[in-house]
Amino acid sequence: MAIEITSLSELDTEKVADMTAKLAQYMQEKHPEVELTRGVFHDLVLYFNGLLNAAIQENIDRVRQSQSLLSINADPTLADDEVVDQVLSNYNIVRDNGTQAAGTVTLVCPLPLGTLVPAGALFNAEGVFFTTDTAITILPPDSTPQTNSEKVLVPVGDGTYAVNILLRAATEGTSGNITRGTVLAPNFVLGNVDTVYASSDFIGGTNPTENAAYLDKLQSGLAAKTIGGRVSYAATIRNNPAFENTLHISTLGFGDAEQHRDQHSLFPISGGGKIDIYLQTSAYAYRATHFVDAVFMQQTPEGSVWQIVLEKEIAQHAYEVDAITELNQQSAEGYKIMLAQTNIVTEGETFQPDIRYIYEGVYSKYQSIALQFIVPDTTGNGLVPNTTRKKFAVSLRKMPLVNEITDYLTGRDIRPRGADILVKAAVPCFTKISFEILTESTAVFAEQTIKEMKEAVSAAVSTVGFTGQLHSTVITKAITPFLEKQQAISIVDMFGRIRRPVGDNIYIRDPHKLIIPNDPERLVTGRTTVFLTAPEDVSISVRSAGFSD
Repeated sequence: MAIEITSLSELDTEKVADMTAKLAQYMQEKHPEVELTRGVFHDLVLYFNGLLNAAIQENIDRVRQSQSLLSINADPTLADDEVVDQVLSNYNIVRDNGTQAAGTVTLVCPLPLGTLVPAGALFNAEGVFFTTDTAITILPPDSTPQTNSEKVLVPVGDGTYAVNILLRAATEGTSGNITRGTVLAPNFVLGNVDTVYASSDFIGGTNPTENAAYLDKLQSGLAAKTIGGRVSYAATIRNNPAFENTLHISTLGFGDAEQHRDQHSLFPISGGGKIDIYLQTSAYAYRATHFVDAVFMQQTPEGSVWQIVLEKEIAQHAYEVDAITELNQQSAEGYKIMLAQTNIVTEGETFQPDIRYIYEGVYSKYQSIALQFIVPDTTGNGLVPNTTRKKFAVSLRKMPLVNEITDYLTGRDIRPRGADILVKAAVPCFTKISFEILTESTAVFAEQTIKEMKEAVSAAVSTVGFTGQLHSTVITKAITPFLEKQQAISIVDMFGRIRRPVGDNIYIRDPHKLIIPNDPERLVTGRTTVFLTAPEDVSISVRSAGFSD
């Protein structure tokens, strides 16, 4: 096993000395006539026996450390992966070997002609390869797809055509979590395609679980996989293989100030029976782009006003509209949004939760969004109010898997007969972090190192969960492994924007500790809100501090 020492140089010299002294004591007690202070017997026989016995004892200690949950929790780095797997398997916990990222890409085509993307086709993005699960047939405009593997080209408006397809990273790991707008290059000849770029953030890519994170699953592994206490809810969700990597779960019910739905009665008191579950399933909110129809409303001196209604199938668990652009300009800033109205739609659902007020169902699978925005076109040529239609690209920021977990928990076989369960994405505190690295004038940080630093900060923030506080030490701890002797971190600036379910924003800022305000009336507390920091939300600057030895 990897737990065994492979070189005597791994041994601690003090342990070797202790073992040698112990053997000398045993020999002195049994054979006091033998000279043990110096000579051949001391220098060769006694010393090398002490060395070998120290190695044997070290192996024994390592096995013990790996087989004891107490020792593993005390120092997970000392435990061998294979042995830890065996120990935790007794508690119905299986190590996650990593998952593949997935997302949608847009293919820009110069001609209104069909083409074929073969199964297993590879696309390269910054050295990471992505592939298709099945063959995809791209059809000309106005065609009627017959299967899910057929996609129809959409006129962009500049003489080109576009279509979205799903890709998955060829290997597991966070390297597959590329951002929206990343250009991909096919490793084969793809006819009638000029450009391929990510139309959404790729999400879901995770690295194999390390022992420290693996042990964090112990509590849910021991808990009953039934609906009951808060830990049992979390255990039930993570017991489903599709949701086992859910980062943080907050379950609120009777007696919690954030639970408003159990007061829907003639009397303003809590009646119980309602459960609200807030989820953080990803380190940060991902951006997904949809091509949707807009209707021209009216012409104004500022431009033409258009309206879009995002049905719940698109608007589910969305935090906000990131941008509205032309189909071929998704990297642009976006048009001015005049109105964004959220509505709750439960009709047609097998299970319909009791939602009386819109803010109670925001960030759930039941929300739809109506938008009005202005295109700075003052001519209005040929535009007919309430008749003219045009497709736009709408980018949304979302938390994944909320819809799927809702369907799972509200299914007839899982949902308790006496409970009304509402699953929502955690209230977001979009957090930007900036800091300086002080270094020698001759030191240079490679671009790849800066990228890895940003990813490390994002990952560190994602571990905070529903604690209500983000300390700057979380940031400094994540960055320290990248620093060398003559380097240091200056003051960390943390800025948070909380988008409350009522539809407005509040802001918090502090160099040492961000604290989520306690506002249960508007569903903003440490038990409903999480800090979300994407790598691009981290700003790092390097400045010479004139260090000298």
